[in-house]
Amino acid sequence: MGMMYDSGWSIDTTEEISGSILFGVSSGKIYMSNASEGDSMVVSYRCVSVGAGKGPPVGAAWSKKTDPSGGFDNVGVLPGQLFDCMSFPCSGYMFGVGASAGEIGSILGMDVTGGGVSIALFGMWPVFAGVKLWGLGNGVLPGAGVTGGLAHFWIE
Repeated sequence: MGMMYDSGWSIDTTEEISGSILFGVSSGKIYMSNASEGDSMVVSYRCVSVGAGKGPPVGAAWSKKTDPSGGFDNVGVLPGQLFDCMSFPCSGYMFGVGASAGEIGSILGMDVTGGGVSIALFGMWPVFAGVKLWGLGNGVLPGAGVTGGLAHFWIE
């Protein structure tokens, strides 16, 4: 994440449910822990996004807490900023790339039929922290796309 420093907060897992009809709406949770401080927190979010993709103009996807997911690295924080439970609630941005085999994958016996990578940026302008996420889950219809949107984050 560029000039950001490591906050010590790592991503344990995530879960999400999303739907789209020309634009997307998603809601989810990011489960985090800080091993050096022995602390954990659950950051909930809602996001409204727009994007481009291949596939039907409608869709639904979801992932459970038990589906494989995590972070590529710890939460990065800009110099002079803090990242902890006092950072919330806040607004920010989410950007993602994903793909799904949809019900075709289920018919073929796949446990998870889709997946994606995302970036969550905490804070509007200026952004004070960010994290890169990955996750697997399921989708109703096959397709692939790129999205970006406005998000609101809070502590569960």
